[in-house]
Amino acid sequence: MAAMLPGNLDLTLGLDKLLDRQKEALFPMVLSNAVGKKGASWPFSREAIVKVGDILVGVVGAIDPRVVETVPHRMVSGVTFGDPLAAINSLAEALRAQGASLVVALTHMDETKTIALARKMEGVDLVVAGGYDGLDRPGGVPNEIRLLNGLVIVTTPRYGVFLGQVDILMGHSEDGSLRVKKVGTQLLPIGESLEEDSEVASRVAELEARYDLAAKMPLGRISAETIEEQGELVAGVMRRHTRTEVGIVNRGSIRRMEPHVGLTRGDVDELIRFDDRLVKMLLTGKQLKSIATRSNRSARDASRVMVMGFDLKSGTINGRALLDDEAYRVTTTEFLADGGDGYPEFRSGSQIVHTGIALRGLMATILQDTSSVVGVRDLSDHESQSIWRANWGIEGAFNRNYIDGTTLAYRVNKEKVSFLSGETSVSWNAIVQWALTRDMGNQIIRFENRLSFGQVGTTFGNLEKSEDQFDADVTYAYRTRNFVAEPFGSVGYSTALTASDGQRPKLVKSSAGFQRRVKHDLLVRLGARAQRDLVAHENDMGLELGLDGSRKFKRKGQLRSRMRGFFGANNRRVISIENYNTLSFPLLGGLRMSARQSNFLYRVNKIGKVPVEGIAFRWDLTVGLVYDLDWKWY
Repeated sequence: MAAMLPGNLDLTLGLDKLLDRQKEALFPMVLSNAVGKKGASWPFSREAIVKVGDILVGVVGAIDPRVVETVPHRMVSGVTFGDPLAAINSLAEALRAQGASLVVALTHMDETKTIALARKMEGVDLVVAGGYDGLDRPGGVPNEIRLLNGLVIVTTPRYGVFLGQVDILMGHSEDGSLRVKKVGTQLLPIGESLEEDSEVASRVAELEARYDLAAKMPLGRISAETIEEQGELVAGVMRRHTRTEVGIVNRGSIRRMEPHVGLTRGDVDELIRFDDRLVKMLLTGKQLKSIATRSNRSARDASRVMVMGFDLKSGTINGRALLDDEAYRVTTTEFLADGGDGYPEFRSGSQIVHTGIALRGLMATILQDTSSVVGVRDLSDHESQSIWRANWGIEGAFNRNYIDGTTLAYRVNKEKVSFLSGETSVSWNAIVQWALTRDMGNQIIRFENRLSFGQVGTTFGNLEKSEDQFDADVTYAYRTRNFVAEPFGSVGYSTALTASDGQRPKLVKSSAGFQRRVKHDLLVRLGARAQRDLVAHENDMGLELGLDGSRKFKRKGQLRSRMRGFFGANNRRVISIENYNTLSFPLLGGLRMSARQSNFLYRVNKIGKVPVEGIAFRWDLTVGLVYDLDWKWY
């Protein structure tokens, strides 16, 4: 052998391992378009000259610079891959100057790039190519391509089933130099007609016997049909074993196996092409979206990812709405965790844990029961794993509000509504909010309460009167996969801890209906609502309309808006609208600055038997600091 071009698989174990193999080899490893970063020495040859009889043959080699996407980043972190054409043309000219009559370029890239590169080569006579898609199928790609410029490109199928033979006829040109006159190629099938090396054959036989002993161990079956389903199955096994929310594996690491057939340990090695190890980490919803989007746009099937637990199309993770800023537990392979296949998002993950669990061994363990059949649906119980979330926040703020005269007239007639309490004033407020959510995938239960208290006055110099408000709500929603909207039900209670004008507002309400999320950032709710004013001793029934929306800004600010409207159907004709708008910007950790503007409208035809007119209105502006804490557990 005269020379070798290392490919992506040769680089997978790192340059140190490859250099060890170079020391053992009797031929140079040539890689022309790679250099050490920041002036570091490059341990391999950039070109080689081999003497065949009286003829000097120059050899150059180039690899697709995108190899960094298919090799663990840490393995090539000290290497810069440059332009293949510039490297080949400059070295070919130098080799000609050193007396080379024949220049051969070794390349490792896909067929389209190889042809495009060859068309622009200067001083090269023959291209020996590798790295094509389809080389595992004899006849899948042409083993010989002749370009109009006279350059010949040759390749051979994978797995050593053929040897490629190139016959080159050299002749003298008019200037007396040797030049290529004719190039002939053929594929030689590997068979008994080719003499084998007895020492190598003995070593190979020994290794094969040891492997066959383990590889023949019978295992169970898989019911996944396509390579996508089988990849999802592997990702599901990874996720379930490590008790994470999402499992991700790259398509290039999976080879499709026949389903419903008893597998062996050797078949698992075929199914999972590389014995990679599992890595756990936290990724945000935004990072997961970026990974899925990058995968969908990838031009190479092998570099796409197959995922279990996350659906980009529906924007859900195990049936739950995906939140950009929320951290999710993810299991992947070391290859992807290191940014392989061009996914830098994994390298930006947090709380990264290298488990040391070998993926092939894990899959074999799952299939140990020879009577078992494992499919994607068998892992669906993990979809309903409950997620608990808790949020606690405290706010200190200054408030300015306005309450119109109609509100005061309502109070005279004993119509007390908690959000219309108080009077036109300035105040300082402390607000404590707490929420607990149990998210079961297709079902969600949320309890939340809010207590605000402070002192009010006509100016900040005479804050004397105390004021407070307390609200509590419990909401249940059922997520459906095929229905356009989700059913929900809720109950709530509003009051004040201290009396105003000798009375405390007390309102009990319940709602039921349907809700639908629009474009992930707007929730629309429509349902029936019944409420009981325990002060006015009035019952109201009608229609409830709710809107919950949010908008994030480039500088990490966020606008949240919430509206609840109630339209009574009985003879009181109650109309109630509550609107909360909050603009916040993060400062440090869980501390943020907040500006909240709220609007409240309330109208009834009569209070008791007394007719009333007008619309009661309150307007609030609150500016202050908020500190939030969030917890999530499983």
